[in-house]
Amino acid sequence: MDASLIASFLKQTKVLRSPQKPLSTFGATKIEYHLVSSIEELEGKTRLREGSVVSQKPQILTPEAFKERFQGFGDEARGFSEWLSSSYRDLLRALEYNFQNRDLAARVLSEKPQAVADRINSELDGRGVKDQVVIGCPDGGWSLALMKFTLDEAARSFPVNVKDLDRRGLFDPGGKAQERRRREIEGLFAAAKSNPAAREELGGKLRDYGLFQEYEDRFLGLF
Repeated sequence: MDASLIASFLKQTKVLRSPQKPLSTFGATKIEYHLVSSIEELEGKTRLREGSVVSQKPQILTPEAFKERFQGFGDEARGFSEWLSSSYRDLLRALEYNFQNRDLAARVLSEKPQAVADRINSELDGRGVKDQVVIGCPDGGWSLALMKFTLDEAARSFPVNVKDLDRRGLFDPGGKAQERRRREIEGLFAAAKSNPAAREELGGKLRDYGLFQEYEDRFLGLF
């Protein structure tokens, strides 16, 4: 997959509405989505793709199988997932997240993309819906936009998932606290790449665990 094409797709992608809740630690999470794309050959028209992404319950330290994490994301998904792996590898090594794209349906509307997005947001607000996502993206890069969104949600949810698992003793049943802490630190580094708020938590954890000096250069590199 050409890196410049992927960069162009990502530059044109914008999350216009995000779900409020993080991914569940102990069960599957279903997020309904609305992907809004302009159609190059049809001026003034919009392709609307709708469906749902199901994130399975995160698993601890299973063998990496990144290429199989996305199912139902279209023909380009494998190429996109190989490219995305370089940015999210640490996160997905700490906890294994798997995603399925379900019930995908597409239709062409005689409205401009911004008008479609505004209308959907207004309808969701009117119904009090808080856990659906609206994304503006290029028509040819819809699967990349959806895959990146799911990984960003995993990164946002990671600290919550780790705490939940740790409270139940699932990360460290044998008392290997240092190993568990390093897994948590790796996950927070991955989250901090796309979530500035995670950097503050990461810095605090590094100091609490006495690991700041060891990770100092890597931590400062985030800024």
